[in-house]
Amino acid sequence: GYLVDQGVIVTTPVLNGSIMMIREGQIFVVRLFSDKTAYAFTAEANKITSIPFPHMHLSYPKEVRGLVVRGSSRARANIICHASLEDGSGFACVARDISIGGALIAARDKIGEVGSKLALSLRVRVNDAEHMLALDCMIRSVNTSRPAEGDTPTFLHGVSFENVSSQDTLVISTLLYQNMVKEKDQE
Repeated sequence: GYLVDQGVIVTTPVLNGSIMMIREGQIFVVRLFSDKTAYAFTAEANKITSIPFPHMHLSYPKEVRGLVVRGSSRARANIICHASLEDGSGFACVARDISIGGALIAARDKIGEVGSKLALSLRVRVNDAEHMLALDCMIRSVNTSRPAEGDTPTFLHGVSFENVSSQDTLVISTLLYQNMVKEKDQE
């Protein structure tokens, strides 16, 4: 919650299942995703309390930056993954791009047919924190890459994410925002 020109109230961050120790005066970069926009701002912790639940009162931001993340926007990636089919077979793969709704994963072998369900495990780094995502997916497309002469073609699988938790959505949207800011800074 927030009160214009007064402050922002957020739950206290949790790291590895434990509430983080925060000191008053500590500066944070706050990132959030609302509708189709990723936002970021800097704020100072003014008050930390655990009554009636662990939460913090942050200073009201002087500036808020936002980027629209359309449903089809994808961030380029090179994330090592593991895909498991319902029959238990597993495949090493790489996420070449990722969005809130899905990813393009590349593998040496064809993982499955269009309509096949799979579990995709991937580890992503957002700033200094590592997050392990376990996502239920459905294969929406299967194609092969155009290899350089003498190379073996790679199978490209377009997958959609299903039943994504709010925590995983937040991690993916933060990753998208981080990559967009990085690309914009390089322009």
